[in-house]
Amino acid sequence: MIAIKNNPTGKTYEALLDFLFKTCDQFQLVVRTDILKYKDSFKDLDEWFGDSFIETLDQHEWPSTNLFDDIAKVYYFKTTEDAKEILLEKSSSLFDWSLPNLPEDLCFFKDDEAYLSVSSELEEIYIYPTSHDEVREIKEIDGLKTVEVSF
Repeated sequence: MIAIKNNPTGKTYEALLDFLFKTCDQFQLVVRTDILKYKDSFKDLDEWFGDSFIETLDQHEWPSTNLFDDIAKVYYFKTTEDAKEILLEKSSSLFDWSLPNLPEDLCFFKDDEAYLSVSSELEEIYIYPTSHDEVREIKEIDGLKTVEVSF
């Protein structure tokens, strides 16, 4: 596992998204409906991403969070070029994906497994590479501060 120790912004954010969209097949965004002031936020999120939208699920858990008794709307999308352009248009960093301005916890999946996990609130980012080549590519992204973590 690799921890990213800075908030990827600008060109670093773009390069990271390029890598993630090449490597992963899905991503998600979360709207916390358990917090009343956000309950009706981003109801058109599926429309933002058009044909890239897969589904919305009511969940209490996703890669970076467990709400235990509360529920959030988790939106799933395919990693298409159009979807990447929307992510770049809407934000210039990973931690921009945070309520109230945008949905939160942008996470990516490869073969139905969490690949990049973001907690916007805690400002934590973890990547779970599946090969040495992926580790090398991640470490080569200019401006990305990484540290390998083992448990």
